[in-house]
Amino acid sequence: MFANKLHEKAHELLRDQKYEESISFFDKALIENPEHPDIYSDRGVAFLHLKLKEKSLDDFEMALEMQPSYSFRYAARAYAKDFFGDTEGAIEDYEKALELDPDDAVSYNNLGLLQEKLGYKKQAQDNFERADQLSKQENHLYQIMDDLEGNSVEPAVKNDSPTEHQTIDPNATRERNISTFREFSRIFTSRKQFTEFLKFLKNGLKIK
Repeated sequence: MFANKLHEKAHELLRDQKYEESISFFDKALIENPEHPDIYSDRGVAFLHLKLKEKSLDDFEMALEMQPSYSFRYAARAYAKDFFGDTEGAIEDYEKALELDPDDAVSYNNLGLLQEKLGYKKQAQDNFERADQLSKQENHLYQIMDDLEGNSVEPAVKNDSPTEHQTIDPNATRERNISTFREFSRIFTSRKQFTEFLKFLKNGLKIK
């Protein structure tokens, strides 16, 4: 979610690939909310697109320090580390992300690609299989949301060809998750309703 209106504007500029302008608004947003990790993380993405390594990694590090138990922070930094050529560091961060969230399809996918790159084919294949399995479950959930709300939601990991995997930006999937959360909030009026719905899905659409 957005910390303030300046953050939202900055995010719109980032989405429109106006990176330098977005950074100006992220800076202003931080003046209003200096301890909001999403502003740092989003600004880190803008710096990444401008290939400003130190500034990008510093922002991802700041966001992680604020939320050290949030798996997304490690996945986002891992993506940046890989982008800037630190394969080993990226692997460590993806492994930490999965330690915190064992159901993160994107991190399994990206970790598998890095392991494959370094020649760890068995580990890579295991992670690809796990990513495909989890993404099928997630995509089924989003398809239900699509049917309920008439929205088109992009899958986290595309399964058109199970043998072809590409690096996925965790920041892009976070946007999808925020959008979907808003839709869920409109449909489920309580945490209990949402929890029961998730159990229903995990049981294969069977009431138990």
